[in-house]
Amino acid sequence: MNILVPALNILYDEIKSLVLVHLKGVSSCTYSEICKGVANMAVTRQIVPKPPSEFSVGPGGLYTLGEQDGETVREIVWDLIVARVLTIGMNDANPNWPWLKVTAYGKEVINSETPVPHDPSGYLGRVREEIPKIDLVIFTYLEESIRTYSIGAYLSASVMLGCASEKALLLLIDSYINSIKDTRSQESFRSKVEGRMIKRQYDEFSKALSAQIGKLPNELSDNLQTILFGVFDMIRNNRNEAGHPSGKVVKKEQIFAYLQVFIEYCKRIYGLMNYYGQIS
Repeated sequence: MNILVPALNILYDEIKSLVLVHLKGVSSCTYSEICKGVANMAVTRQIVPKPPSEFSVGPGGLYTLGEQDGETVREIVWDLIVARVLTIGMNDANPNWPWLKVTAYGKEVINSETPVPHDPSGYLGRVREEIPKIDLVIFTYLEESIRTYSIGAYLSASVMLGCASEKALLLLIDSYINSIKDTRSQESFRSKVEGRMIKRQYDEFSKALSAQIGKLPNELSDNLQTILFGVFDMIRNNRNEAGHPSGKVVKKEQIFAYLQVFIEYCKRIYGLMNYYGQIS
C-alpha cells in the first residue's frame, strides 16, 4: 500500500537535492520510483510529518508524493535529462519513458564527494557552511553562476563565476594592503594596484605573496600556487573568452570543474584574509 505524504512545501532546489540523493543508489529506475524515494526521504528526514501509526507503511509499501510535488519531480527529471545526468530508457527491452538510466557522466556527478553544481541548494548550502562570512557580492555572483549552469547557459555561468572570483581576489588584496605595518611600504604597494585593471593588481599581489609563502602557516601555503593562482588564472581566462564575441564554446565539463574547485579556492582566500587580519 502506498501512502500519500503531505505537500512538501520546500524549494525546487531542495527537492532536486532529494532526487539526486535517491539516484545515488541506483543505475536505472522509473519516474514513479523517484517520486516514492523522495517521499520516503521527506518522511525520514522529517520534512513532512510521519503519517499516523494506523497508516504506517507495511511490508513492500512505500510513501508517495501528491500531484503537485510529483509534477515538480517530473520537471527536475527533465532538467537532469537535458543536463545528460539521466537518459530516457533503461535498456533495449525498456527503451521509453517512464524508464530512466543514469548516464556515465551522471554517475560521476551523483557520486562526487564534492558539492555538485547540479544541486544548487546543496552547493550553496556547502558554501555557507564552509565560508560563513562570505561576501554578499561573491555569493550573489556565485549563485547566478550555479543557476545559469543548471539551465545549460555555460557562457553566462563562466562570466558570473569570473566576477565572483575577481571580487574575492580584490578583497584579499585589500586585506593584504591593510596588513602592511610600515606606512611607506603600504602606500607604495597601494599605488601599484589602486585603480588598476585586475590583471595588474593580480600580478603585483602574486609577486608579493610568492615572496611570503615560506612565512605562511602550512595550511595556507600548501599547494598555494595551484589552489590560488592556478584557479584564478583558469577562471579569469575562461571568463575573458566567454565575455567577448569570439565564438568560444564553453564545455559543460569545463565549467563543472571550475565550480567544483571554486569552494576550496574561496576558502583559501578567506583563510589568507583571516591571517592578514590577525597580523595587521
